[in-house]
Amino acid sequence: MNSRDTLDAQNINTKNHFESQLEKTVLAFNEQGFNVALYWENDSPEDTLSFVPTSAITGEGLSDLIFNLCRMGQV
Repeated sequence: MNSRDTLDAQNINTKNHFESQLEKTVLAFNEQGFNVALYWENDSPEDTLSFVPTSAITGEGLSDLIFNLCRMGQV
């Protein structure tokens, strides 16, 4: 299961909290001049940094992070 599947399986309050925190984080990065997006929404990884959600408790999402790091090394 990847980060996106896990997020889709959460209840609506959890999803809303995630989206709220994501909006704040995207705004903070944009204010510093960075284009950012969730990795599954990033159509232009050459120009846009990818966010890969991970869990500090379960480690879920680390495989997605490693996959994206490997993909970046192949460009």
